[in-house]
Amino acid sequence: MNKNPHIGSSLDDLLEEEGTLEEINLIAAKRVIAWQISKAMEEKKLNKAAMAKEMNTSRSSLESAVRPQ
Repeated sequence: MNKNPHIGSSLDDLLEEEGTLEEINLIAAKRVIAWQISKAMEEKKLNKAAMAKEMNTSRSSLESAVRPQ
């Protein structure tokens, strides 16, 4: 019989214990959105300026959204 209290716990449980779960989820969501924007730019063959215009935002705002962290 295994008496390890961490067996069966999830990564989410660990991150929640450390108080970083919300921050990690936010970072993950931002990276998914950045990836989706990059893929849409590739599919439409748009540069950042053209994509920003299509999204009704500035190129610098788009740049900060898709810049790798």
